[in-house]
Amino acid sequence: RYGYVYDAPGRRVEKHELDAEGKPYNRTTFLWDGMRLAQECRLGRSSSLYIYSDQGSHEPLARVDRAAPGEADEVLYYHTDVNGAPEEMTDGGGNIVWEAGYQVWGNLTHEKETRPVQQNLRFQGQYLDRETGLHYNLYRFYDPDIGKFISGDPISIRGGINLYQYAPNPLSWIDPLGLSTTCLKAENGYSRGKRHGMKLHPNAAQAIADKENKPHGVWRSKDDLKYAGEQAATLKPGEMKDFPINPNSKSEVYIPGGNGVPIKPDKIRVRNNGDGTFHGFPIDSTTAGPIFEKGK
Repeated sequence: RYGYVYDAPGRRVEKHELDAEGKPYNRTTFLWDGMRLAQECRLGRSSSLYIYSDQGSHEPLARVDRAAPGEADEVLYYHTDVNGAPEEMTDGGGNIVWEAGYQVWGNLTHEKETRPVQQNLRFQGQYLDRETGLHYNLYRFYDPDIGKFISGDPISIRGGINLYQYAPNPLSWIDPLGLSTTCLKAENGYSRGKRHGMKLHPNAAQAIADKENKPHGVWRSKDDLKYAGEQAATLKPGEMKDFPINPNSKSEVYIPGGNGVPIKPDKIRVRNNGDGTFHGFPIDSTTAGPIFEKGK
């Protein structure tokens, strides 16, 4: 038997085995950085510190292991699939110490380790409990054998009409908190004043269009970015496609020689980057060029 301990925000901070009298032993404690797992410590034994690929991301980059207090650290490196699930772990010499393959909903096709490392991370935000075969997904437990959560969505129908669904497409959607099927995030810069960004000044957008001699689309609301992320999540990694514009869109397109006066877009062009983000921009279909695989 096993027992679990949670803190006030609902994060699991300890798991332990229970003896015949119900007393806990063989404890593992968990430390958190916000809603991301930061470290796990096996009482009197080893510890593992997790490092992620980006601020706010749940995609693992490396794990720093310490076999016992006072001993030297060892850095192990994650190699993930297009949606951030670990496929391999290597040591500092590039040697594979752990590898695994998954079916589409996260159940294993194989798992192999060349030495004991017990790699338990799965889909982004998930931690495998080997005693049950379930994935701890912060606010819920996920069963990879059936591709569903074992309890309803805590945010009810705001997460979708299927309260037990993980995602419509696990190859491009993630749900690191176990609350909702998360659409793809916008690339860095879209919420600021960079290319296509919400805060890009009209004069700057016009200057880009004039310099490159082609239209330059600019996002103008978070709702437009959310809508674009939802459309991009329906694409295969690397695929780019045009979709109808959000009916309530506030976004704009600046055309060469337009003197800073934008035209209203009728479509959006988005690409699934394959890393949980999308690249894209609003377009006017009468002035937009053809789709290129890595088009800007």
